[in-house]
Amino acid sequence: MSESLRVILIGENPGDAPDIREMLGGCGREVELLYCERPEDGLTPVLEGGVGVVLLDLDFPDGRGMGIFDRLRRTAPDVPVIVLTAAGEDPAALHAMQNGAQDYLVKEKTDGELLCRAVRYAEERTRVEAALRHSETMYRRLVENLNEGVIAVDETGYITFANPRMGEILGCPAERLVGSPVAGFFDAPGRAGFAPANPFCRETDERQEFELDLLHCDGGHVHALVVTSPVTDESGRFRGSIAGIMDITERKRAEEELRIRNEHLTMLNQVIGVTAASLSLAGLLEESLEKTLELMRLDVGIVYMLDSERKRALLQHQNGLPGKALARHRLIKVHHWPFNFIFIAGQPRYIEQQADPSSIEMSILRELEVSALACIPLVAESVVVGAVYAGSRTKTSFSRDERELLETIGQEIGSGILKGMLHKKLEAANREANLYLDIMTHDIKNAENVSNLYTDLLLEILEGEAALYARKIRSSIERSAEILGNVTTIRRIHHDSPDAGQIDLATVIREGVAAFPDVAIEVAGGTSARVWADDLLCEVFTNLIRNAVKFGGGDVRIAIRVEDYDGESVLVSVEDTGPGIPDPMKESIFHRFERGWVGGYGDGLGLFIVRTLVERYGGTIRVEDRVEGRPDLGTAFRFTLREVLPAGDDEGDDFPDEEDCE
Repeated sequence: MSESLRVILIGENPGDAPDIREMLGGCGREVELLYCERPEDGLTPVLEGGVGVVLLDLDFPDGRGMGIFDRLRRTAPDVPVIVLTAAGEDPAALHAMQNGAQDYLVKEKTDGELLCRAVRYAEERTRVEAALRHSETMYRRLVENLNEGVIAVDETGYITFANPRMGEILGCPAERLVGSPVAGFFDAPGRAGFAPANPFCRETDERQEFELDLLHCDGGHVHALVVTSPVTDESGRFRGSIAGIMDITERKRAEEELRIRNEHLTMLNQVIGVTAASLSLAGLLEESLEKTLELMRLDVGIVYMLDSERKRALLQHQNGLPGKALARHRLIKVHHWPFNFIFIAGQPRYIEQQADPSSIEMSILRELEVSALACIPLVAESVVVGAVYAGSRTKTSFSRDERELLETIGQEIGSGILKGMLHKKLEAANREANLYLDIMTHDIKNAENVSNLYTDLLLEILEGEAALYARKIRSSIERSAEILGNVTTIRRIHHDSPDAGQIDLATVIREGVAAFPDVAIEVAGGTSARVWADDLLCEVFTNLIRNAVKFGGGDVRIAIRVEDYDGESVLVSVEDTGPGIPDPMKESIFHRFERGWVGGYGDGLGLFIVRTLVERYGGTIRVEDRVEGRPDLGTAFRFTLREVLPAGDDEGDDFPDEEDCE
């Protein structure tokens, strides 16, 4: 794609054009960007041609962006459109993608590499789609103009005319067909849909359509779709039929293959369901074997697992195994033929009837009382861990499709075994991590308590600069305790189930304010609402107040307000008079380990906890300037909580007691 490219940007924000022009400069080709603020200005050059890609900003007021998109798709369907949105979860972007947009990009998260790649892919996909449409058009014309086989049959059943295509269908020159009895090409007259009498000689006024098998001149068969129309003379007397014949042999074969594959896919899905639902390795092996035998109509099944030394395979579960063979096949030495092919080489083995009755394979069939046996290795993490045997007493061999299905089932059982192994490892690692965390939390808290005790003693006896150092030590200890508390809270969030109950919001706010007696905090608005939350709700207020004090200092003033939001939720605002938050940081401050915006201060966990808890309770949170447009005058955190609504007039005040904050 070295040729120049003309790109049109349609949007109401002229400030986007320079950034996009700069990003397109990295595409490795000459790109001309035309910016159109008015949609109609952008539609004209698109319709005139010469436009390679349209960048459409969907953030027009009143939803006009989607109207512009729909007009583009109607008037210029061959021009690729990439839509730009302000948010990742934009319904308008989803609608656009469902209706022909090549891609969508979130403006704030788009860089030059992403934009150039989207443009390049949009061009390529458009070329492919155009080629596909051209191919489909040619194919359609070809199909519409194909000649069917045509024959004329008189009232006695003899062929009086055949076109060349009919000769091709039957493998015989058309001229040789003339004069032959049409019944001589019939096969399987008892077939469903085939009339017992000669369908070409049936006296009727109606057009008839049916399927039948015809004999090919080389001895094969042709499955045909036949449409007959009666021929009458001037007096209305039946004189024979004209028939159009289409060879649908391949279609029938494909339909049968599709039926078989759909049946196999259904079987595989059921086995996958078993492996996904099994809670133990034993249950997985037993249930998957039972389901495989049931669905594939097989008679004998055995599941083996290798021992730790990988020298023997031990029987884990069996179904249909003859009692006299159970003892012999309970344990297999895997290095012996033909088991080494399965357990060592990891290759499927199919044992079927052979001419030599004394062979090892034939002895295995006799012992298991089957006529065909499939031996499929079970592989987990590229290592053979076992095998599943499946045998039939009626089949003499397995078809290609059956082999593919059995091998796929073996892969799925192997995946289930691997999943179980990984789950056990994960559980063990989780238990070990929690043990370490419990030990660390306990020991660190003890160390903090001792450190605080000695620091208080030092503050009582020290003065001047030495006392200042002691106070800094105590501040560091308090900071350590805060971090440890945040880690403990995050652990509870991840491990405790989000079982929300009815919480009195006023009580939580009062306790949060009481934890900071030296801070000027004003509580305004009605705070008597009950909300759906748990005992961690107090952490939201504690972290927001602590955050304001940390960055605003001892002179900071804080206001907490609660107001109705939408009839189902309340809006809580925590405002402070601190240094404020720059606009570029308003989104990132809620990320885990995102440090504070003043001198890199902070561990990056407090606001992450706040956002996590608010979303846990089904709410949303945002950060704004306390005074709009003046970030230097302080910050306002606003979040919603779902309100507990009365179930009825008689039940409006019937609430259980709230859970207290610890």
